[in-house]
Formats: sequence, structure tokens, C-alpha cells
Amino acid sequence: MKTLYTLFAILFASTLSAQTPSGIEAAEYDPSGERWFVSCGSSTLLSTSDMGDSWDFFGSANASYGMEVMNGALFVIHSNQVFAYDLNTAELLGSESITGAGFLNGMGSDGNGTLIISDFSTGRILKIDASDPENMSSSTLVGNTGSTPNGIVVDVANSRAVVVNWGGNSDIVAIDIESGYVTTLVNGSGLGNCDGIDMDSDGNYYISSWSPTRITKYNSDFTESEIVVSSGLSSPADISFDEANNILGVANSGSDQVTFHYFSGANIQNTNLHEDLEVELNGNEFIFNLSLGDSFTFTAYSLGGKLLEVASVSLLAGKSSVLLDRLPEGFSKAALVHISRDSDTGNSAVKTFKLGQRQL
Repeated sequence: MKTLYTLFAILFASTLSAQTPSGIEAAEYDPSGERWFVSCGSSTLLSTSDMGDSWDFFGSANASYGMEVMNGALFVIHSNQVFAYDLNTAELLGSESITGAGFLNGMGSDGNGTLIISDFSTGRILKIDASDPENMSSSTLVGNTGSTPNGIVVDVANSRAVVVNWGGNSDIVAIDIESGYVTTLVNGSGLGNCDGIDMDSDGNYYISSWSPTRITKYNSDFTESEIVVSSGLSSPADISFDEANNILGVANSGSDQVTFHYFSGANIQNTNLHEDLEVELNGNEFIFNLSLGDSFTFTAYSLGGKLLEVASVSLLAGKSSVLLDRLPEGFSKAALVHISRDSDTGNSAVKTFKLGQRQL
């Protein structure tokens, strides 16, 4: 079972680790391995399976900028080339040199063998056939976007790459991944120096910007937007969304930290804390089903891992509920609530419920 020390590491990216990320530029989630990668400039490529509690070298791989997991391989940009590494062994599978490359930066994929890459310096958008990592080939999709393209995500459903740009009041554009036709989705976003972009499972877009420093969420057709993260960031660069767990990983190039931001998913979360005990969160109500009566410790945390409140609740055998609104005031500001069963040695039976995006 996770200890409270591990919980802090899960809530907010690493402070102590075997390897320390530095010069970071991009984060990428690997759903098959349930781990995160971070590119560390010219030095190395690191991975974490415990949300930043510890970092390890990914073989001898290197990555400077954008990364994508696709078809059992990790594709990365390093030294203005594209490299492919086997996800299981970290073995180098192949590489592709880009003729006339200025500053390869952002990378997106269709998940089926195609990579789309931005060239920050030349304004080009490149298309790479990576279906065979040992024999990749590249072509120019757009010769010059007329802007400074940075982050890219491929919207497979609409056969387009959505690109954010560097500079003040930057536009957000879409590029048809077959024809290269460019359309403007947002003419003057009000965001300066946009760096990263990714999508969630509902087709919403998340964009990192340096001015103002924040993460902005757009709906699928870019008609609505909201600020979803506005603190704990420092020059947020490339980002990645873990769709299974509704977690956004952000590579903060200003602080060399990867921060993880939780978003609410389904309204109901359920778990077995023990064979004789079940508890679920339905809206703002914790519902317990107990074979035996017991007492439980509820602990409230902010998104950044700050301890907000602790409460002890005694419950009888059978079905009972604990309303979030009836707990002490600190729980009203909680992003996560940690529940432990007091009768277990060392409070080892632990479950953390995500309450959505709440910040102090």
C-alpha cells in the first residue's frame, strides 16, 4: 500500500529521485507501460512509473524536444533528427534526418504510423511515415505556415493536425494531414508563446502558454475556453494527457519539474479497501458498505499536495454514507481525499479519491 510520503509524490512531481530531470522540454505518457517520459535537453531521456517519485534512464536514449508513443515505439526529436526506440527494451530502432531542418520542436501522431512535426525556425510542417521505424521517410506537408509553429496534436477524427504558435496573441491553426491545407481555428487567442497542446478522450484541447503562464482548455470546436491551471507552473513547455486517468502532465522548462494535474472523470468512483469493506464516491457522498463497524481517517489535500484537513469518522456495520459537505471546512477546498482504515496496522489500507480540479 502507498504511504503518505508516496501520496505527496503522486500529487506533485518529484523532489527527490534517483535521477533528476534537467533542461526538460516535453512530457509524454505511455499507456501500455503506465509511465511518463520526459525529454532532458541534450543530456538524456528519463521515465517514471510512480508519477515523479523516482526517475530512471530510458536505456541510453536521448531526447531534446517533442515525443510520441506509437505502435510499440517511442519517437523523439533529438539534434534535429527523429529517433525511434523500442518501448520494451529502449533499443534504437531507427532514425530519420530532415533535410534543411531549422529547429524541430513539436510532434504529434495519428497513432497509426504517421508523425507530424513542426520546424520552429522555418515555419515548416513535416510529415513522417514511421510505420516502419527502421525505414522512416519524411516529406514537407506545409512549406511555410507564416508563423512560428510549436506544439502539435493530431485530431484523428477530423484528419487534421492542430498547431499552436509562438509569439504574442498567437493564432491556433489546423492543417489537413493529407493536403496540407491550413485553416485558422482561433484568430488571436490572447495567449502569448504557446508551447504545448494535447487532447483528452472527449475531444477537448489543452494548451500551455508562457504569457500568461497557464493551461487553457478549449472545447472540440474552439468556441469555448476556460483556464484550468494557473498556478504551480513555470514556463510550461510540451504537455501530454493520460486519457485513462484524466491526468495532464506538464514539462515546466522554467523549474525542471514535471507537474501532474488531475481532472474529474466519472461521477462515481468505487474501490474495495478490504474484503469486508467497499466504499464509493457518488458526487459529494462517500458510501460505505461494511461487514463490521470501524473508524476511518479522512485526509484532504490540495492539488499541490498541501495538507488541508484531517477528520476521523466512526461507522457502524452495514451501509452508511459520509457527506463531503458535513466534513470540516478544509474538505470543501480539497482536490483529493485520502481514506485509511484505522484498524489496519499503520493505516495501510488506503484509497485516494479525486474530486476534480480544485486549487487554493
